[in-house]
Amino acid sequence: MIPLLDLTLDKKLLDKITKEITRVVDSKSYILGAKLESFEKKFAKFIRVKYAIGVGNGTDALRLALRALGIGQGDKVLTVSLTSPFTAIAIVEEGAIPVFCDVDEKTWTIDIADAKKKIDKKTKAIIPVHLFGNPCDMDSILKFAKENNLKVIEDACQAHGAKYKGKMIGSFGDAAAFSFYPTKNLGAFGDAGMVTTNNSKVTKMIKLLRHGGQTKRFWHQFKGINSRLDEIQAAILELKLEELEKNNKKRQLLAKKYQKELQDLPLKFQQNFEGTNSIYHLFVIGTPRRNALKKFLAAEGIVSDIYYPYPVHMQRAFKKYAKGDLRITRRLTKEFLAIPMYPSLTFKNQKKVIRSIRKFFENR
Repeated sequence: MIPLLDLTLDKKLLDKITKEITRVVDSKSYILGAKLESFEKKFAKFIRVKYAIGVGNGTDALRLALRALGIGQGDKVLTVSLTSPFTAIAIVEEGAIPVFCDVDEKTWTIDIADAKKKIDKKTKAIIPVHLFGNPCDMDSILKFAKENNLKVIEDACQAHGAKYKGKMIGSFGDAAAFSFYPTKNLGAFGDAGMVTTNNSKVTKMIKLLRHGGQTKRFWHQFKGINSRLDEIQAAILELKLEELEKNNKKRQLLAKKYQKELQDLPLKFQQNFEGTNSIYHLFVIGTPRRNALKKFLAAEGIVSDIYYPYPVHMQRAFKKYAKGDLRITRRLTKEFLAIPMYPSLTFKNQKKVIRSIRKFFENR
């Protein structure tokens, strides 16, 4: 069986992590300690920003970024429906209104032309989603935001290490949100997240808000939440950060091979804007025969999965915010299929995946 993903760690790294966890346990410092501060500094350096603030998860990273930037009740936030529903959850939880835009047919990221049609006086921010690790067109987004006085919060939850024109994703907007959910390119052993920013005021506010809004012990000056990246997760992530670039390069090699070996088949691949560097959190193909292909691959011993089966704007929790058809989004969600992609995927097993996909199309 070839899994869709594999979270198995090599023994050398696992031994390092086990020792580091023991050190944290022995330190008896578990929350907002030295390990978190160390990881925050290293992650900020990696993303090439001034500040990184560890929080409980990627959704809270988005929520806290919105709150720290003053986006709240009744404000409209432009984003996409082709994403994890948690992007929209973060907006709604802050009392803001998600305005769903369609996506570019080739890159599967936000279509700024559609966003321009949906802006009004209540629009205060835009959350571009770097879907599957593929950067959005940040030049167009930043230009559009500047012209309309919008805050930019990057949803970089799937884009650890991706680049746009040589600059790290997570360093463009007023703030960016990262998730360290275990399946991410940089994954924790549980929930964890991070906000990155170059704004010292935003940093100071998020540090207060993640700790309940306390300005001093037991004194809550602001309405905050309880969302802190703990010391054990910080220790794990700091060690795994050392492996990230190497692992991303392996993903890129695997993606290049998929594209080369399957390019003559009737499949869609996510394309990149010029000068961008995807890190292929997932490798997703598109075909109207998605369901039949998924079933065929399962019979061949290959696990695949659908990301995302339901457009966010069509789900019951968000349907009241739906406006417009989002034609491209609707069609793509009927075609998407994620196939095996992870650093430990051997080229031998990838060859079997490729051979099975070719067999499906060539024999039908």
